Amino acid sequence: MDSLSGKWLYEEDYSYGKAKGELFLKQIGKRLIGKIIFLENIDSSNSVMVQEFVEGEINGSQVILQATEYDIIHSDQSIFYELDCWKGVLLNEFTIEGESLDNQGIYGSFIFQKVQ
Repeated sequence: MDSLSGKWLYEEDYSYGKAKGELFLKQIGKRLIGKIIFLENIDSSNSVMVQEFVEGEINGSQVILQATEYDIIHSDQSIFYELDCWKGVLLNEFTIEGESLDNQGIYGSFIFQKVQ
């Protein structure tokens, strides 16, 4: 299997809105490190641009990424952001799909698609 290292497009739907952005991953053995930068549209009234640094692993077809810290790149108001965790399945070498959960208990469904 090819390495997961590279750039991935990211889309997510969750109960409060949608997120869209890019994931930059580096794979070292089974270990994954990187960052995800995305625009989150909350209830269509407020949008937030966030960068989260992630660590994780791939085990077979299971992919887990856990955010370790974040920066708010842009927000119309001051916010406290909850770190995310993404648990997915590698469907093929270009697609990871799964569910996310943040520290507030908000679930979402996401897809990462590798940029060729």
